[in-house]
Amino acid sequence: MPLRFTCSCRAGTCAGGCLEAAGGMGAGARGLSPGSPGQQRLHPLQRCRQWPRCQLPAGCGEPGSSSFRQAVTAFFQRAYRSRGGRLDVAFSDGRIDVHWNGTQEQQDALQRALGLIEQGRPPEARELLETLLQLEPSSSEALYNLGLLCSDAGELEHAAELLEHCVALDPAHANAWVALGMAALRADAPEQARPALEKAVELEPSNPDALRTHGTLLLMQHEPREAVAVLRRAQAAAPGDPVVLLSLAQALIAADLDAHAAEADGLLRQVLELVPRGEIAEKARRASQRIANHNLRRSQGEGLRPAVVDGLRQALQIYAGLNPEQRKAVLVEVSAIGEKGLPVNRPEVSYTLETLTGSFTALQLACLIELGARQVLGMADGGFGFEGEVQEALRAQQASS
Repeated sequence: MPLRFTCSCRAGTCAGGCLEAAGGMGAGARGLSPGSPGQQRLHPLQRCRQWPRCQLPAGCGEPGSSSFRQAVTAFFQRAYRSRGGRLDVAFSDGRIDVHWNGTQEQQDALQRALGLIEQGRPPEARELLETLLQLEPSSSEALYNLGLLCSDAGELEHAAELLEHCVALDPAHANAWVALGMAALRADAPEQARPALEKAVELEPSNPDALRTHGTLLLMQHEPREAVAVLRRAQAAAPGDPVVLLSLAQALIAADLDAHAAEADGLLRQVLELVPRGEIAEKARRASQRIANHNLRRSQGEGLRPAVVDGLRQALQIYAGLNPEQRKAVLVEVSAIGEKGLPVNRPEVSYTLETLTGSFTALQLACLIELGARQVLGMADGGFGFEGEVQEALRAQQASS
């Protein structure tokens, strides 16, 4: 634990000894011994009236006065500023009590808190960080990490306060600016998020978190071309980040689908290779379906797409010849294939199934998924945008029966 010391100096000796130790000016302190790492044995305490006035600015007041205490406190704060840690100066019974606690203990506590976060134990990490901030209110890393925990917990106002304090203490903390912007986005306040994210990118132009979040914000604010430029930089900084790849694909689609369909589709395939399951994968599949539908419609012109109608009519015939269990098995198999993306605009690509004989194009599989979602699962549609073609296929089936 940090230690306190009392003065054994005789009148007049502190100016040549203790004050030199306090100011970090070298030897001369009497009765001092080295402290443990993270702690420092300071110069002894002094009688206020023994304080060498030459060390203080003119007009600081008499010992015991408020101005005198402020001047003495400021002196020690300047003397120990370069050492970091926490410095407390107290006045009682005519004595000056100086207590300095070095940075090692705070660093150890911070590392323990980070370890708890990595272990998925945020409540314990939060308690430790809050304790650390009581001891060291100016610890920017403690403020940053506690702000992250509060943001993740949905305590967005408190998170913003902590992170604003952090960047006020450490304006060059790019990740804190990113976290501040993210908290604002979570609070549905993009106008507050934007300057924070722009500051983060300014500080660290290759920071992938800053670039990704800034690009996502631009996309949300309907600035897809600007988003593409920022997200390309994010891709260069983090080429294997599935969120960056997905966001860039979405920005390309929003900017100009005709011009960027092939590139966006390639990015989405990378996403599905990296994360074949989960929310990111589902977003990638939906975007990929949109590209496929766009390409198919562009290749076949406006109105109903004959190839889709034909594929749906074939799917109707296939399902009509199966019992309910067989239909379910077919849908499970083709849906599993569809999760990896279906190149419906490439008829030369074929698939074989365990549940059906023959080979099938990607478009035929898409038609089986579309009708299976409707007939087997009772869904409104399968997500391919085949509504008009489904109605036409059903009409044709009824007309022929």
